[in-house]
Amino acid sequence: MEIRWYQLLFQVVNFGVLIFVLNRFLYRPILKIVESRNRKIEDSIKAAEESFKEKAKLSELKKLAVAEAQIEAVKIVEAAKHQADSAGKQIVAEAQIEAETAVAKKMTLLSDKLEQEEKRLQDRISSLVITTTRQVLKTSLGKEEQQRIVDRQIKELKNIL
Repeated sequence: MEIRWYQLLFQVVNFGVLIFVLNRFLYRPILKIVESRNRKIEDSIKAAEESFKEKAKLSELKKLAVAEAQIEAVKIVEAAKHQADSAGKQIVAEAQIEAETAVAKKMTLLSDKLEQEEKRLQDRISSLVITTTRQVLKTSLGKEEQQRIVDRQIKELKNIL
């Protein structure tokens, strides 16, 4: 067996051309595809990490917002209680004023009735005095009888009063 140098050289050149063609048209495009996929995966990982960071930030903001809302709710409730207390005090004050006004009106009515009753009693007393005087004048009685009539009329007056 003999080695033919030109065939060997031709085989080496063919192999080199094959390596060049495979490298040029197959290996490099596959490497580009793999690199682009690696970049996409890395970008996706970075985006996911950023998304987790944003989610954590949003969670913290949410917690802060809830805490602020609770504080605000407490303030609103306290303000409402204060306002209700103020309104209650105002209502009580108005009710007292109305009650005092009603009592004053009743007192005025009662004093008017009392005055009317006093006037009626005075009229009756006057009428009794006139009646007594007539009886005394009609019948000229002795002093004892006159005194007895006056005493009786005085007793009647005391009973009336």
